[in-house]
Amino acid sequence: GIRGEIKKAEGVKGNFRASFEDRILMSDLVVCKCWVTVPFKQFYHPVIDVPNWRPARLIGELRAEKGVLVPDQKDSHYGKQLVRPERRFNSLKIPKKLQANLPFRSKEKFQPKTKKTALSRKAAIVSSEREKEVNSLLSRLYTIRKEKTRVRKESSERKKKVKEVQDRFIQEKR
Repeated sequence: GIRGEIKKAEGVKGNFRASFEDRILMSDLVVCKCWVTVPFKQFYHPVIDVPNWRPARLIGELRAEKGVLVPDQKDSHYGKQLVRPERRFNSLKIPKKLQANLPFRSKEKFQPKTKKTALSRKAAIVSSEREKEVNSLLSRLYTIRKEKTRVRKESSERKKKVKEVQDRFIQEKR
């Protein structure tokens, strides 16, 4: 799920403000693990004057003494983390009246696409020999750059596949 943390308690009825790693939806369940302060006794006196008294042993000491291994549970292993699918949210629509009352820096900066006029569509661009050479050179350089990025991308994908195989092998050995 999504992790989050409580920022501030709101009143005494269990309400709180929290922040989460991702946007939460109405369909999400929020599980809140809470701790309560427990007052402890102010005075502590260990029993050291009883002749056969020994303190409680730790679990590790008991396991070592009896030769019991630590239980190996599959759900305790670190493995692939749950990947939440990318969610696409609708854009925020602000009513025109409300937008008119907003200060300038809060207003949406909207510039409609400019369409080419009939004259600019019909006008022919005549380029000189020099411009043709420059355009040809630029197109060749662009082609080279595209090829380099394609090769780079292929090699990174190959490396990624090798890394995944190695990680899978390590996970299986754990």
